[in-house]
Amino acid sequence: MRVQDEKIKGFNILELIIVLVIIGVISGLGYPEFSKWRVEREVRSSVVKIKSLMEGINAQVQRGQYAFVQVHIEEIAENLIVTSKGMKPDTLGSLLNDGDSSWWPDTTQGNPAPPDRCNITDNNYWDDDPTQGANNIEVRQIEIDNLATTWAGNVGAICFSKNERWFSAGGCMGGVECGAGMGEEGNPGMGQQDGDQNEVNMLGEAPDNVLYLCKRTTEEAVCEIPPSEEDANNPVYTYAINWTRFGNINLEKWRQGQGWVKQ
Repeated sequence: MRVQDEKIKGFNILELIIVLVIIGVISGLGYPEFSKWRVEREVRSSVVKIKSLMEGINAQVQRGQYAFVQVHIEEIAENLIVTSKGMKPDTLGSLLNDGDSSWWPDTTQGNPAPPDRCNITDNNYWDDDPTQGANNIEVRQIEIDNLATTWAGNVGAICFSKNERWFSAGGCMGGVECGAGMGEEGNPGMGQQDGDQNEVNMLGEAPDNVLYLCKRTTEEAVCEIPPSEEDANNPVYTYAINWTRFGNINLEKWRQGQGWVKQ
């Protein structure tokens, strides 16, 4: 008995074209949102790396590994190089006990300048410094290629101690005007800080308490603060890492219509 051949019907060319068109339309509608999500994720990941480095070196102060630490930020060839450095208790003790050390103002001058405690120039100042070959896990260096800050081609540093008395800064983070990017509204991210953050310390310095970070583009080498108006074609990816003199680190994100929102 002959078995009748089973007829198997497939797609014809027209049906395949229709399916491909539908897939293309769905992909076209979803790709812009996916692209924004991917960029946002990459920017946030880089910001969190910097925040984690700051938290890590502050933790070493609390553990007693270091008595004085620095977070050093430098822009080189459109990359942000962020480095943590540490000074051991014995070294700090020697500086404190030596009235002629660089830790104290030079009283031999008529109008002595504040000492450069948060030093960014002396390669031998810090006990553990990755830029000078230190490879212990307590200090580290990261390189970020997709972020900009409010100053370009410059150096800034912030320093912490277990005793907040030695909270200080250097370069573009020590109250020095570096580059453009700050609007009339000033530092919106500072509103979340403790009241003592705007105090000038006993040496006349006014350390910054916020680092603004945004997506680096070929058109924008510095962050505009407050950010420009956001629209569907021009999303804003701007964050603020802020801190207290006690080493408490917070992260905020700029949202249009809401301002700085704690993350």
